[in-house]
Amino acid sequence: MGATMQVKMVKMFNHGVEVDRRMLFDRSTVQHRGKLVISDETDQGRHRTSKIARIVSARGTIYELRDVSLVWANEGRITLTGDERLPNEQGKVVCYKQSWLCTLDPDSPALT
Repeated sequence: MGATMQVKMVKMFNHGVEVDRRMLFDRSTVQHRGKLVISDETDQGRHRTSKIARIVSARGTIYELRDVSLVWANEGRITLTGDERLPNEQGKVVCYKQSWLCTLDPDSPALT
């Protein structure tokens, strides 16, 4: 069983390129809402256990970070870092570094 909490999440990188820090707190920046779930899982491709963080909505997993680490936590906010796997133009999966800035979202409806 992993840790879970309702959050608003902002991605800090776009395909491995750091987002301007001012944009992280801009009202126009897209925030993804959902349940943050962190758990240990067996990575079949790498034949080892890996810590996985997911943002989950009622429709299922929206975003996922692999080999995730907690970087910082303070006053209802946390930063997680890990690997984000996305398909490129050729359809091959590419691994990018990614960090999420997560803010506790007590007003979000709980997911069951």
